[in-house]
Amino acid sequence: MKALFWTLAILLLAVALTMAAIHNTGYVLLIYPPYRIELTLNLLLALLAAAFFVIYSLLHVGSRTLRLPAQVRAFKQQKRQGKARSAMLEGMRDFAAGRYATAEKHAASALELGESPEVNALIAARSAHALGATARRDAYLAQAGKNCSDFPDAGMTG
Repeated sequence: MKALFWTLAILLLAVALTMAAIHNTGYVLLIYPPYRIELTLNLLLALLAAAFFVIYSLLHVGSRTLRLPAQVRAFKQQKRQGKARSAMLEGMRDFAAGRYATAEKHAASALELGESPEVNALIAARSAHALGATARRDAYLAQAGKNCSDFPDAGMTG
């Protein structure tokens, strides 16, 4: 319904402009020595409208071009966050399934990408503990302690 209204409005505007242009007998005389240009008023108005749309389009394209680096940066950041979140979920899934080596690998990958550092550090530490890698476990625990104080009792007890 809205499209129909706008279509009718544009058609009515076109008819009104055509009716006004038919009865317009005005001329415009532009003098810039040694040149003299005589145009009909209708042609001048059409040229002004075309010039407006060309300038507007050029400004719009220029504006979009200037915003392009920020949009690319935001896209890359979003893609990186998606990859990190996927790695974290894979790490959680592998940890729950008892695949500790791949769980540690995925959690470490997500940790490097900055996704929920405290959770991923604890998953990686638990996985390393289950694999008997105490040096890596202690490094992950140190990283978890550095990133979050919400888990004071995140030590390995069993």
